[in-house]
Amino acid sequence: MAARIGGMANSRKTSVAALASALPSDGGAVQLLPAGTFRSSDGSGRPADAPHWKLDAASAARLIARVAAKANPLVIDYEHQTLYAEKNGQPAPAAGWFAGRALEWRDGQGVFATDPEWTPPAAAYIANREYKFISPVFEYDRASGEVLDIRMAALT
Repeated sequence: MAARIGGMANSRKTSVAALASALPSDGGAVQLLPAGTFRSSDGSGRPADAPHWKLDAASAARLIARVAAKANPLVIDYEHQTLYAEKNGQPAPAAGWFAGRALEWRDGQGVFATDPEWTPPAAAYIANREYKFISPVFEYDRASGEVLDIRMAALT
């Protein structure tokens, strides 16, 4: 399932979206993005501003390098609350983190966070199947649909 996160486009040529993938109940490696061309599976027809989203070995290598160059690991929160905290005044506790050095391209599958660091409450939620999906927030090129960057992720 994917959705454009309102107000998060950073230029005229890129947009930001979120996409949900199933979590393994053991809290191990999680698939953030699929390989190939893909669209939202929620029936919305997204992306509306690109032909599709796409990710291959070459674009995944660029994406992984971009994330690895970031000074800090990326947050995994609950229900994308980090994006809404300023507006709704609610806290945005971390469920965990992942770093670029722990991202991996798997041919025919996609990009995985191989060693997410979960907080104890998040690990319990995952083990108990109270949270079943992970939803990365990613930037993409509107003309080609190429995934360019990952900003964060959320348990959903």
